[in-house]
Amino acid sequence: MPTQPPETAQPVLPTPTQTPTPTPTPTPASYRANRTIPYVQITAGQHHACALRSDGIVHCWGENYRGQTNVPSRMLFRQISAGVNFTCGLRYTGNITCWGDNSDGQTAAPPGLFTQVAAGNKHVCALDADGMAVCWGDVAHAPADSAFTAIGGGYNYTCGLTVSGRLECRGSIGDVSQAGPFTALAAGEHHVCVLRPDGTAACYGKIVGHQTHPPETAFTEIAAGWHHTCGITRADGVLECWGAGVPAAAGQRLSAPPGTFTTLSSYLRNNCALRPDGTAQCWRQPNPDPSAQPSANLTAAFGGRVFNFPVELFPWPAGGLAVVEKAGSIRAYDESNGSDGGGEPRSILDLTDRIDASHERGLVSAALDPNFDQFPFLYVYYHTPSGESPPRVEGRLSRFPVVDGAAVPADELVIMRLPQLREFHLGGAIRFGPDSMLYLGLGDNRNSKNAQSMASWHGKIIRIDVRGTTTEQPYRIPDDNPFVDTPGARPEIWAYGLRNPWRMDFDAAGNLWVADVGSSDQEEVSIAAAGANLGWPVFEGISCRATAADCAALTSVTPPLVSYNRYEGCAIIGGVTNPQPDIPYIFGDFCSRRIWAIERDDTAATGWRRREIAQADNYILAFGADSAGSVYVLTAQNPILRLEW
Repeated sequence: MPTQPPETAQPVLPTPTQTPTPTPTPTPASYRANRTIPYVQITAGQHHACALRSDGIVHCWGENYRGQTNVPSRMLFRQISAGVNFTCGLRYTGNITCWGDNSDGQTAAPPGLFTQVAAGNKHVCALDADGMAVCWGDVAHAPADSAFTAIGGGYNYTCGLTVSGRLECRGSIGDVSQAGPFTALAAGEHHVCVLRPDGTAACYGKIVGHQTHPPETAFTEIAAGWHHTCGITRADGVLECWGAGVPAAAGQRLSAPPGTFTTLSSYLRNNCALRPDGTAQCWRQPNPDPSAQPSANLTAAFGGRVFNFPVELFPWPAGGLAVVEKAGSIRAYDESNGSDGGGEPRSILDLTDRIDASHERGLVSAALDPNFDQFPFLYVYYHTPSGESPPRVEGRLSRFPVVDGAAVPADELVIMRLPQLREFHLGGAIRFGPDSMLYLGLGDNRNSKNAQSMASWHGKIIRIDVRGTTTEQPYRIPDDNPFVDTPGARPEIWAYGLRNPWRMDFDAAGNLWVADVGSSDQEEVSIAAAGANLGWPVFEGISCRATAADCAALTSVTPPLVSYNRYEGCAIIGGVTNPQPDIPYIFGDFCSRRIWAIERDDTAATGWRRREIAQADNYILAFGADSAGSVYVLTAQNPILRLEW
C-alpha cells in the first residue's frame, strides 16, 4: 500500500549544453538513513524502493501489495535489486533470497552461490562464481553462453557485459550485440544504456521519447526507466535525465532532484538516488505521452472510507450502492453526495465462510436479476473449496433471494460448478444482456489451450438462461447459442479465444465490451459477438504468437478495437459503457493506474482510439456506475474514487 500518492516531476527545456533547472517532487518523501549507518545502495521497483545499509540491513518502503517491502528478518545482504512487485537480495553468504510477488516464480531463487543479482519485469538473473548467468521466473532469457562481469534485467529481456566489455542482450529487446568496450550497463523497460570508459553513454533498443539519445556528458553511473534514462555526472555528481517528458524532443532534459548523488536506480517512472549523507531521494517521471493530458478528476467517494479489495459497485434497489469485496462480503453504502460516507453500511450478503480468496480467487462478481421488481434475486460468482477428495477449488455461480433489502444466504441455489485447477486467469464477470440471458466471462485457467478448445468452458464467455431456475434444472441452454448443434462443443459457449476477461459490460445498443488481460505483449478491448473467436492464444491483441502460417489460417478472429503494449501497463481492467455521450467505454490498467476513454477515430485502422483521461494513485481493480451514470473507480486498500468530468 503506498505511503504517499505519486507525484510527477515537470520537465525543463534547456539545450543539450545547458545545465537543467530541476523541479524535484520526491515520491515518497526523502528517506533518511541511520546517521551512523548510511545507505550504500538503492533499488527502485515499480511503486516501491529498497535501500541497503553498510552493515547489510535492508529497508524497503512504498507499496506492499505483494509483500515486496517485507524484508526477511535476520538476513544480511551485499546487493539488492527490485522488479515489479518483488525484491531480491544477494546475501553475504552468496545465496539469493527474494520476497514479494511469486506469480511467475520470480522469487523462487535457485540454490547456489552468486556474485550479482538483477531483477527484471517478472524474472531474475544472477551471475555465479564463473560469471555465468542463471535465470528464473517469467521469460527468463540468459543473454549468452559466456562469462559476464555485469548483468541487468529489463522487460522480458536480459543484458550482460562480457569480460572484454561487450554488450550482449537476449529477449524482447531483440538480439543486441555491441563490441564496446563498456564499463557499466542499465536495463530499462525496452531499452538498455551502457557507459564507455570515458563515461559517455550509448543506448540501444526501442526509441520512445528519445531515451536512447544520450547527451555527450560523462557519467559515473546510469539508470534506465520506462521512456527515460538518468545519469550521475562525472564532473560534479548531479543528476541529468533525458527521454520522454511533456514535451519531449532530442536533447531536452527532464527534471530531477537538485544536489549531488552517489548512486541511483530507475524502474518504469520510479526513480531513486542516494545523497552523500545517506539520504534516499525518490521521484517519478511524468507520463511519456505528451498528448495524454487527463481531462477528468478523481475524488474520494463515501467520505474517503477505505475499502480492502472492492471488485464490483452497482445501485442497490433498497438504496445506496452495493460494493462487493473479494473476501466475500457485499454491503450497501449511502453516497450522501460524498460528504460524510453515509454512516455504517448495511449488509447485503456475507459469504466469507465459504470463500477461497487466495490469489485471484474470491467473491469476484455480482449482478441483479434484470427483472428485479418481479424476480428479486441476486446472482454471484465466487470460488470455494469443492469438498471433494483430493481437495480442489471450484468456481460457483449461485442465486440468492433478496428479502427486506438483503440476500438470504441459507437459500443459495447453485447454478453452475466450474472446476478451477489453477489459481490464476479465472475471469468471473457476471452480466445480464438486453435479452435477459446471463453472460459469464471465464479465463483460460492458465492453460492457453483451453481458450480454443470447444470442449472446455475456460477461456470463454458462456450464455445461459436462468429464468425459472430450479434445483432440478438450474439453467437452460438458449436455442440460439452459436454452438448448440456443434459436435463436441459445450452448448453454453457464446464466444471463445480469451485469456482472462476479468471485466465486461453491455452498452446501450446491446454490444458486449470485453477487456482481456494479455500475457507478455498486449492488452486489448474487443466487442464480442455470438460465435466470435477473440484469438487467444494464437493472437495476443494484434500480435501473432504462433507461426505466420497458423495466424494466417485463423481467418475468423475478431480483432480488438484498441490494444496497448505492456510498457503502458500490465493488466487491463475493464470498465463501464456509455459514461459520456461521445464516449462508449472507459477502462484502466491495474499496474500503471491509467484510465482511458475509447473514442471514434476515422483515421485509425479500427475506427477507434483511446485517450487517457485520468491517473489513479493506487491499483485499479474495477469500475462501477450509479443510477445517475456517475462512474466510480475501485482501487485496492484505498478509497473508492468518483470520476468527475
